[in-house]
Amino acid sequence: MGSPDDQRECEGLSANLQRGIELTELVFSLRLAVLWQQNPACTKADVLHEICLANERAWQANQTWPTY
Repeated sequence: MGSPDDQRECEGLSANLQRGIELTELVFSLRLAVLWQQNPACTKADVLHEICLANERAWQANQTWPTY
């Protein structure tokens, strides 16, 4: 069995993970609401597609940075 410090650390990590998940869900819902205002036919798949495109652009931009 782990020490009390290990238990507290696990509880803290678990709480942080839960907060991260909740924030992700809130941001996803907010973005979907914004897209719905622009186009009521938008779906969750559209939000996921937009996220994928943004990740791709960020990755490509990172590849063009000079390396030192």
